[in-house]
Amino acid sequence: MLPLLRSELFRLRRRWMPWAILLLVIALTVALYFLLYGTTQAQIAALQNGTASGGPQQTESQLRQQLLQLRPAAMMQFGLGIVGGVGAVVLIVLTASVFGSEFNWGTLRVILALGAGRERFLGAKYIAIALYALVLTAFGAIAAFASSEIVGRLASLDASLPENFGLRAAEAVATTTFTFLPYIALAAFIAVWAKSGSAGIAIGLIAYFAEGIVMSLLVAFNKDLAPIADFGLSRNATALNSLYDLPADTPGAGAQGAPLPDATHAAIVLLAYTVLFVGLALWRFRGRDVTSG
Repeated sequence: MLPLLRSELFRLRRRWMPWAILLLVIALTVALYFLLYGTTQAQIAALQNGTASGGPQQTESQLRQQLLQLRPAAMMQFGLGIVGGVGAVVLIVLTASVFGSEFNWGTLRVILALGAGRERFLGAKYIAIALYALVLTAFGAIAAFASSEIVGRLASLDASLPENFGLRAAEAVATTTFTFLPYIALAAFIAVWAKSGSAGIAIGLIAYFAEGIVMSLLVAFNKDLAPIADFGLSRNATALNSLYDLPADTPGAGAQGAPLPDATHAAIVLLAYTVLFVGLALWRFRGRDVTSG
């Protein structure tokens, strides 16, 4: 397993896609912090100068309250919320590409012919992608915290941090990474069954967005249907990420709506989906004929 894992990590470092994805997540996180800061400050300035456009307007007090989402203390919810939303999408793309490319490149037969067991072969890929997801989340969190510090100084926001902030931030990074695992397993499962990275990307992204939309509409239509939605992926991922709530005085804290599942329920459901998708991929891969294409 270790030689295979080293090989997978080496290939991840040598490919352009993981680096491009990492830079994309960092750049997008930083950009959203400064974009929200810039647009909010512009609205405040327009209200002060009396040049605000017609129509319903937020008050200056409401806009300044909105800026509180950008302070360092809110990084675990706002900043990691950005990373979590973008990260699931880009990891589906990367995972499907990593698993599906073996069939396209014709390297699968060579590697298995050298004595690599099929379970160890797939296991090394799963571990490599999971480690990459952890690195991606950590760097996204660092980018979010640095952006919150800069924006906080520019906007004269409260720079104080909650007690044990470092430990809780590390736990939040690990939790966010855990919520990525079912999506990684889903993309790998599709790529292995279809023998195609393109199919894994397309079907994986459709499943990701469709599931989130359907479950949101289900709850919005009738809150009594929330228990059904609680066995999907999106609400359980949100439930775990909501363990690190915004400070109580920040807009968005304690949002109304159907209650999310508790953390234990969410973790079990996400883990069950991960095990299911991994198990199906392994079962299919064991019986697949790789001697021709």
